[in-house]
Amino acid sequence: MEPEVSEAIGALREKGILPDATASHLLRVARGDLVSVRLEIRTLLYLGVLLLTTGVGLFIREHHDRIGPAVIAWALALAAAACFLYVARRGTPFTWSRAAKPGVAFDYVLLLGLLLAASDLAFLEVQLSVLGENWPYHLLFVSALCLLAAFRWDSAAALGLALTSFAAWRGISVNVLHGMVRSGRVGETRGNAIACGVLFVLLGLLLSQAGRKPHFQDVWLNFGLLLLFGGLLSGVFGDRFWGAWLAVLAVVAAAEIRLAFRAGKTLYFAEGVLASYLGLLRLLFELFERFHSGQLFFLVVAGSAAGVLWLIVAAHRRMRES
Repeated sequence: MEPEVSEAIGALREKGILPDATASHLLRVARGDLVSVRLEIRTLLYLGVLLLTTGVGLFIREHHDRIGPAVIAWALALAAAACFLYVARRGTPFTWSRAAKPGVAFDYVLLLGLLLAASDLAFLEVQLSVLGENWPYHLLFVSALCLLAAFRWDSAAALGLALTSFAAWRGISVNVLHGMVRSGRVGETRGNAIACGVLFVLLGLLLSQAGRKPHFQDVWLNFGLLLLFGGLLSGVFGDRFWGAWLAVLAVVAAAEIRLAFRAGKTLYFAEGVLASYLGLLRLLFELFERFHSGQLFFLVVAGSAAGVLWLIVAAHRRMRES
């Protein structure tokens, strides 16, 4: 119960600013009679999709000899087609802005269809070796399919799957040769992660400025920054020129922290602060090398971690106030 809110709603209704129907609905929310469970429903639907696809994979692994590859391939294809048919019939016309959702389950049926289609492609590749040693290109095809679905049906979940598949394609492509995993490709993998991160950030900014699904910007930027910081941290902890990587990381993180604080974006601010902190841990390793296994070093790490957490919380409060 929020008496201040209830009084304000009542005053607005008496002045004729709020219609009776709207005021009654808002009063029920203020009294706690109406509670949104949208987040819980979306979480359950997402977990349901993951459990269903995992169950399908386990069932195929255990019974593919008895069922037969042809039946499995057709069953997966038909199930994916049924999901896409549902989405096509329920979906709204295409628009570059945010599209209205026909139902809370819409995105998750689309996601299930994409995962089933990707599973079908993977199964066919295992059975028929269509691409042979070039099998990582399946991930590129899945990425393109998910990207088209994301823009056509305005699905941030599909976009996330597209970006994940694209990054996986680049990471696997530099480490696979003639069907075998090559060693010593850490540098190339790191370079691809950084390149993908920069590409995603630039695309997110450019598409947002052009008015092309601008509400997807956070998806592009978050995936891109995670890859970018992951690649830079890999250089800090895995390269002999770690000092140069740490300097680049500090510049990128400082720029993100400043922009995020000015824009009031807590998540981006936290990403930059955590990336900086993880990079500075390497500096602590070098400065306190003799304490690596001692209690003093772990005390410094614990204290600095608490300080980082306090900084994020304090910045979040400051951004809310301003």
